Amino acid sequence: MEWVALGFGLCLLLLAGLGHLGCRRHALMQRRGAESLAAMPAVGPDIRLDELPPAASRMLRHAIGESAKPVRAVRFRAVGQIRPAKDGPWLPCEARQTLRVPGGFTWRCKVHGGLMRLTGGDHYIEHHGGVRFWLWGILRVAKADGPDIDRSAAHRALLEAVWFPPALARHESVQWLEGDDETARARLNIDGEQIVVEYKVAPDGRIISLCGERWGDPANKGNPQALPFGGIMEAEQTVQGYTIPSRFRVGWHFGTEHWAEGEFYRAELKDIEFVE
Repeated sequence: MEWVALGFGLCLLLLAGLGHLGCRRHALMQRRGAESLAAMPAVGPDIRLDELPPAASRMLRHAIGESAKPVRAVRFRAVGQIRPAKDGPWLPCEARQTLRVPGGFTWRCKVHGGLMRLTGGDHYIEHHGGVRFWLWGILRVAKADGPDIDRSAAHRALLEAVWFPPALARHESVQWLEGDDETARARLNIDGEQIVVEYKVAPDGRIISLCGERWGDPANKGNPQALPFGGIMEAEQTVQGYTIPSRFRVGWHFGTEHWAEGEFYRAELKDIEFVE
């Protein structure tokens, strides 16, 4: 009996060790991905803002100041709450992200809830997305890859282009469409994926909210599809000549009657840095 118990214990230790190794490998992959994004060529505006629809011009003039230089990427820390399940509790979450459009993003986070500790994140690098999470850093509880994840991650990168304003003023990334005095509409593209994003713009150029269709399956029914995704921008911050939303609430079904259950992430950006 003692040999059985010893063997069982050794198996648990081996599995824990393998899980921890996988978690560390994922962290290393995220760091290398972030470094590769930050090493890409600098991006600067090449669109004449006075030729854009009024709301788009007002929004970009507010976002890109005269002192703003071409930049390679933006990175920041996000502190807030996440709700992994639509009926579940809000849990403290802290993440570090690097973003470049075109290019992609890495998002590495830690979630705490009582005795639960989740570590992992998701990414879109070199045309591919992926999701990984570990419980206590040893037991993998989430893994997702494949074409649907690639598409969803690409759409996320485009929706988050508000944090990398040069992408919204580059012909290769965006085609501005007609809107109205309060709404700027843009067709954004990355790696062959396109979505139309609508930005509600205040008279001073601040982004109030944004919404576009993102590919996904938030109900986990095995039926991914394009669904409304967006959020409310509650505050902003100016760093190195760029003004970006810095406190926000985002989720699925934005602008519909299901927004209350679709909202899953609330955060504030800290330590914002544009990589020149």
